[in-house]
Amino acid sequence: MSELAKHRVHFTFIVVAFLLFFGTIAIFYARGFKPNFQNRTIDRTGLIVANSTPTGANVYIDGRLTSATNTTITYLEPKNYKIRIEKDGYTSWEKDVEIKEDLATEISALLFPLAPEIKPLSSTGATNPTLSPSGTKIAYGVSGERGGVFVLPMDTNPLPFKQNARQIVKNTSTYDFSKSTFTWDPDSKQLIASIKDSSGNTTANILLDSESSDQTARDITAARTATLSNWQQIINDRAQTEAIPVPDAVKTATISAKPTNPSPSPAISAQKINASPSPIPAVTGQTALLNYFPTSIMFSPDEEKILYKNSEGKYKIFDLKTETEFTLPDFENLINISWYPDSKHLVVAQKDSISIIENEGINKITVYSGKFENGFVFAHPSGSKIIILTSLTQQESTPANLYSINLK
Repeated sequence: MSELAKHRVHFTFIVVAFLLFFGTIAIFYARGFKPNFQNRTIDRTGLIVANSTPTGANVYIDGRLTSATNTTITYLEPKNYKIRIEKDGYTSWEKDVEIKEDLATEISALLFPLAPEIKPLSSTGATNPTLSPSGTKIAYGVSGERGGVFVLPMDTNPLPFKQNARQIVKNTSTYDFSKSTFTWDPDSKQLIASIKDSSGNTTANILLDSESSDQTARDITAARTATLSNWQQIINDRAQTEAIPVPDAVKTATISAKPTNPSPSPAISAQKINASPSPIPAVTGQTALLNYFPTSIMFSPDEEKILYKNSEGKYKIFDLKTETEFTLPDFENLINISWYPDSKHLVVAQKDSISIIENEGINKITVYSGKFENGFVFAHPSGSKIIILTSLTQQESTPANLYSINLK
């Protein structure tokens, strides 16, 4: 072998050894191994992946400003830390986080404006607004000659004209839809407007298509019982299928909970969370409500968590993916509770107060203080706003309207 060839072999060997050495060091650094020159040891550390919405918030670790969000904080000694995330003009977020060696701990903080903007979604009154089972439409009645039934879409369509309320049927001399209550079908496509007289008796049941405008009112009172029974059976069948992966212990807890009346809306009422299936009554002048939660279980939007109430009256969150369970705190004067679209938070409506809380039962943030009516509170599917029914500063005699509390 020539002298030049020998030098090439030696050079190649040195380069490979160099790459292996520093590659190994890089891997160990990436895994959180940190040299301790004082003790002449290699310490194993952990790291935090800190994210926030909105981004650019300050991250404090044990009271010390360390970094900004949407970054990785490395070489943390394995132990418990108090993490605080703050951004000017927004609520703060705090949590005790355990850092484990060789592991990345991800935290996501949802921050809300300290002074959220409130905008009207309706201006002519919104009587008995009812959210569809899919959470993407609101049906409500409006009085007067130009009134009728309106459907407000709650999707994320960027086109402004697609976000406005659409009148699907007009009031007539026979039917005043401002005096009606609404029952949605399981697919959020049809609804029944049950019109009541001054004595509270149902005088007509009008079947409507939520996607069509200028419909002719068609009374289906003769077929109402059969229609509602069919809808309820569809809901029951779907609920039983969805409940298959739910642990038996959770099912037992919900069954043993005290049953109450069926819930008429996708938000879980404090009095109606444990509704048991009930037959649709015959037409007796009272509007029958469907039970949208026959198994007393409310799945998160990503279907990986469930909200339920046990026999002790405690609200629980069970994570189907990690098989962990959290107990929510007691809420004074609770009206209803529902999922926030990110499946990591819940919307809690209490008397004159609306809050958002993490599903672990921590970081409860009040986003609205004031009156709202009929317990009508829920998060827009985009998570950008909370929808409420209120009259705000209007006179008591004026009808309530729908408003959005903008969170972003």
